[in-house]
Amino acid sequence: MRRISLLAAVAAALFCAASASAQVKVFDFEDLTDQGWGSSFGADDASANHAIVNIGGSNRMQLNLGGFQVGSINGSAQPYLAAINTALANPTISTISYDWYVDTTGFTGATFLQLGTFVNAGQAPFPYTQDFPAVKDVELGGVDLASGQVFQGTHTELVSLKAYDLSSPAFVNAPGMRFGLIMNGDGTGVKVYFDNITITGVPEPASLALLGLAIPALVGLRRRRS
Repeated sequence: MRRISLLAAVAAALFCAASASAQVKVFDFEDLTDQGWGSSFGADDASANHAIVNIGGSNRMQLNLGGFQVGSINGSAQPYLAAINTALANPTISTISYDWYVDTTGFTGATFLQLGTFVNAGQAPFPYTQDFPAVKDVELGGVDLASGQVFQGTHTELVSLKAYDLSSPAFVNAPGMRFGLIMNGDGTGVKVYFDNITITGVPEPASLALLGLAIPALVGLRRRRS
């Protein structure tokens, strides 16, 4: 009986620790839709209907150069909202990542292409902040863009790095949040394919710390009762 009680207590502690696990949302486009991604700040974001293209066996969302904020996901759907809210609340341990693919075939007059991200809180005063500092997520120059070659990679960063300014209290537990992609450049025929856009919100590990304290205490209690 004592052993069962001990195991139950440890299980309860593990359950508490599980609550500290990451909140993750991945947009992989494997259902052949843009999974709610739409325009930058339109009234009906989902109406953009970005093309999904299979490249190398992976379905990717195509975004075309035009404007600056070229596409975004906006709303309160779970698990997206939990992931982005947790990430913004814990920026030093949370990450944002995405795969990018650029085929320069068909580009005309392109001399630069830069990628970044932005967030816009869904509650007053609706602050906006972007990750677009001097060193961009991805940056290709005129020689690259005129080469007719393919460039690709994965960008991953801590939310706290670069140019995000999350000082506004409106970023705390917002009932809705807009997260989007930036493309800055020139030329015609320029497009980028995105895949595995991932928001990983990691809460402060308070529950894990409690678990570390709880298990030795439970084991000690069992020994005293034995």
